[in-house]
Amino acid sequence: MPEQQDIRQKIEHRFTSLQVGVDMAKQVSVADTDSPDTFLPAVEESGRQLLWVEKQAKRDKTLNQKHHQSFLDSLLDKLNQELLVRLEEKLEDTELLYTKILGVHENLPDVLDVMAVRASSIGRVEPLVATIPWLHTDLVKMINMPKYRRTDKKGKVTPVDSLRVAMSFMGIENLKMVIPALAFRRWTPQITDPYPSIKTRLWEQSIGSALSCKKIAEICELDAGQAFTLGMLHDIGKIVLVRLYFRLFEEVQRDAIAEAHAEKLKDEHSALYELQPSGAFLRDVLIKHGLALSSRLIERMDLRRVFIGAAMHEVADNKPISAMSDMGKVLAQGSAYSKYRLLKTYRLINIDEAKAFLKLFRMPPGALAALKVTDLRHLNLSFEE
Repeated sequence: MPEQQDIRQKIEHRFTSLQVGVDMAKQVSVADTDSPDTFLPAVEESGRQLLWVEKQAKRDKTLNQKHHQSFLDSLLDKLNQELLVRLEEKLEDTELLYTKILGVHENLPDVLDVMAVRASSIGRVEPLVATIPWLHTDLVKMINMPKYRRTDKKGKVTPVDSLRVAMSFMGIENLKMVIPALAFRRWTPQITDPYPSIKTRLWEQSIGSALSCKKIAEICELDAGQAFTLGMLHDIGKIVLVRLYFRLFEEVQRDAIAEAHAEKLKDEHSALYELQPSGAFLRDVLIKHGLALSSRLIERMDLRRVFIGAAMHEVADNKPISAMSDMGKVLAQGSAYSKYRLLKTYRLINIDEAKAFLKLFRMPPGALAALKVTDLRHLNLSFEE
């Protein structure tokens, strides 16, 4: 059991590092494999030995740089301590996180519920979608993309400007994937400097998990639409945490600069401007709070026909696979498989680690073979001619 827990924690730590940045994940991966550091031999400048005076100057410069970096690190630690206090205070207010930070439209849960009804139709869903301006716009824009747009008998493009027509072209089964995916895209933070790839990594994991969950649900004869929605939404807690972290970092840094200015702390005042958000700190926050926060946010959606809340809670609670509901297993398995595939894509997991990790999730018979040939990057919508 300790070995199983160790591989799971190791992969989770490495994967969340990847979500923050590839370079951080590579450093973690090297540390995991206990690879010794490789040092390149020093190169003599201009093909000659350095003079004693030059050596002393270089040594002094290095010491000054180390001293300054140590000063910056201590300031960043103080900043993050204050940030953590404010973050945990914000995390207590689920309503704030749901409506303001994530920004869920009040009618979106109703859209998801109506689509889940067996007798659902475009006529029942369209009036609700029409009340969500961004979703209305995104659906019409999507159906007019080269990949999806329609042509007449002469091959001339037929532009669509009506929501009802756009949704009719899509069809209910496609909309069960498209709408949760568009919602996730809508919520994802766009500016996360100096870690610009966070939004891409969050998307890759969520679409990969959603498609993996859908495939596993089909194999297990469970509701594939609900499994897809669960996989798509299971990381919304991380979206909130990323948004909060960057907002609070800017806020705390601004307050610290104002305080240093008021107290005439010149060196500190100048150094505070150099500080940047900490990837390691953000990663630890995502690992600690991500799944539990997703569970609370999905519970707040108060879905009545999309039965995913209990499964999300089981995964957030780290329940043993053997004790999970069928849909809880689907999420745990689908999310784990997507992590494996992404780590493999970035060459951050070896064969032995992959086997040990996936074995923990007791994949249903045939699932790994089916998932191996499944595209986990695109919705791959299916349209009737």
